[in-house]
Amino acid sequence: MHEQLRVDEQITLTQAAKVAPGRPSTNCLWRWCRRGVKARDGRRVRLQHLRIGGKIFTTLGWLEQFGRQLAEADSKYFDFCEAAAQAAAAAEPPSARRRRKPSGGRSDHAQRRELDEAERELEEAGI
Repeated sequence: MHEQLRVDEQITLTQAAKVAPGRPSTNCLWRWCRRGVKARDGRRVRLQHLRIGGKIFTTLGWLEQFGRQLAEADSKYFDFCEAAAQAAAAAEPPSARRRRKPSGGRSDHAQRRELDEAERELEEAGI
């Protein structure tokens, strides 16, 4: 079916769902048109569409553009996060950069419980 469709040919959301990567449902495509998808950088990217009468149409080109816009927004966000992490690491004093001792596989909750128990013992001992 995909080979028969032109990139600029208007197709229904049902047809688009059959050729879209991951085979999303028709309802999913409608959500992409109506509400969009929130990219990692916080902005909403919407699938471009046309409403003619009671039917909703899109094109393969618009579907591809939608995916590219999401990927570009995500990529910019990841690059920003990486740069911010590197800047924060460079700004830390050397003493703060020391590696913490591994917890031995204990959860934060278990570690907290052990600390509370040790503090209770110290209080009971009057220390």
